[in-house]
Amino acid sequence: MNHSLYISQKLFSLWGKYTVENEAGQMVYTVQGEPSLTRRQKVYDDAGHQVGELHKVLFSLLARFEIGIDGQPAGTIQQKFGFRPKLELDYFGWTVQGNVWGWNYDVRDARGQVIAQIRKEIWHLTDHYAIHYDDPRNGLPLLLLALAIDCISDAGAAANAG
Repeated sequence: MNHSLYISQKLFSLWGKYTVENEAGQMVYTVQGEPSLTRRQKVYDDAGHQVGELHKVLFSLLARFEIGIDGQPAGTIQQKFGFRPKLELDYFGWTVQGNVWGWNYDVRDARGQVIAQIRKEIWHLTDHYAIHYDDPRNGLPLLLLALAIDCISDAGAAANAG
């Protein structure tokens, strides 16, 4: 995989704030959570323009997220029941499969080829993810997918703690 994005959540951020760097260590995106009844995050490019949005659908049994890119609907991500983390995507024809701990995910295209890997880096005080991929056009869509996965894992951790 030739390209990478690295997501690091700020430790003391009320609504969730992330910086996203590329493989060269340059900040390419900022993610800012917003107050709402459901989880909502907006993605800004390095010039401060909003380029993506993720929000949780209010009335859904399991977590369901709608994703927008450049102000247009791009798809949905739905959590499914299962022993292993399962997600159903209506998003670029992709599928996702995670390991049993929900830390590592392979993203596959419609032909079943792995196009990206999303890895949770567990040795940090806050959530850190690494996204590795080949096609540079997939960077923003993969970032939004990783944010949805992070939201789902946060909800699962909260449910397991309660």
